[in-house]
Amino acid sequence: MEKIEYSSSQFHTDVNDLLSKFVGVGKAGEFAKKVLVKPFESHSTTSHQTRQDDYSEELSSRTLVRIQVDHIISFTEKTLSLRKHLNLLLELAKLAIQQGELSLASDIYSQVLYKTIRETRLLRERAYAILGVAKINSTQAKWRESLTYLKKSTQLFEKAGYHRGIADVQNLIGSIYAERGEVSKADKHFTEGLKILKKLRAPHLKAMIETNIGVTNNIAGNLETAYDYYKKALATFKRINDSKKVAVIHHNIGMLFIKQKDLDKALKNFNESISISLDTKYLPTLAISYLSKAFVYSKINELDMANSYLEKGLEISNKLNDRLSIADIYKIKAIIHRKKKNYTLSENYFLSSLRINNELNNKLNYAETCFELGILYYETGNSESRKYFEKAYSYYKKIGAKIEMEEIEQYV
Repeated sequence: MEKIEYSSSQFHTDVNDLLSKFVGVGKAGEFAKKVLVKPFESHSTTSHQTRQDDYSEELSSRTLVRIQVDHIISFTEKTLSLRKHLNLLLELAKLAIQQGELSLASDIYSQVLYKTIRETRLLRERAYAILGVAKINSTQAKWRESLTYLKKSTQLFEKAGYHRGIADVQNLIGSIYAERGEVSKADKHFTEGLKILKKLRAPHLKAMIETNIGVTNNIAGNLETAYDYYKKALATFKRINDSKKVAVIHHNIGMLFIKQKDLDKALKNFNESISISLDTKYLPTLAISYLSKAFVYSKINELDMANSYLEKGLEISNKLNDRLSIADIYKIKAIIHRKKKNYTLSENYFLSSLRINNELNNKLNYAETCFELGILYYETGNSESRKYFEKAYSYYKKIGAKIEMEEIEQYV
């Protein structure tokens, strides 16, 4: 089984690479040797000590990350121009998000905002900090707050005349609507983002938007179109050597194969996504690929394996405060218990998933859970099944998802 591990040691390596990019390899190495706190080395302990230190080890690791960040900020504030310093902070915040340290990332973005409050020449950096705060909110399904920040970010990018930033915002707005299952709204923003990029050289952002258009087409059941977008984006990410985004594409292709009911190919792509995410320590994609792998195992009645991967996904989702994934975990837990004929427990998990998805206004996941709950009630002879099938059918009909509509029609 894969081991989840993103330690202060990995963060130490990542920030060294980041420093080298901004101050040069020589200065970065000298700084790391003299100032940067190194991760605690492992040492032999008695079993009694090990048990006592189980909790403190995690706290120590997180404290080290905070210390490293504070040292880097102090060092680069003196050695870099203000603009370079701020751009380093923006990259540092992204690393913190990757490690699941959302509070730390938020603090770093706050520093950028503080340092740019009266700097009209640094509108771009300020706009990206606000965009970063919006991203943190969106990962926690705080849609309203995220959209408010995105509006502010757009205004600053427009004032700075920075069109690539506006395209970045359009991509995140589209992603929010896609997460909520509002496909037509999502596509509108993705199309606008690509339109802006026509006159710009931004292959990475263009590939990100193409990936998201693939996702909306997959939701709607346009699988060939989705696959074409995924292949195009995958070629770009491989060319520019962005392994994390390659992992994202493999995850999305896995989801496409689930719709095609080719579960072997789905598992192959989830395994590839997990392998890359473990190598790059990319927690957001690692979490959802664990969940999707669990879903596939639930489909083929490998219920213990499904439960094992769910636990891995839950560990990361809790760290990231990803409530959408937690709702999805409850849905898969419910499917597992339904297959084990633990019907009461299954119903409770389904209802919890529905409640969270309703609170987060996630129409797609709500419909998926309604369908699965409908199956539970169908199997147990509960007349409520029709109500939940109809709720799911109504959503799928609205977005033209024929594959899901045909599945529901088998029951009603």
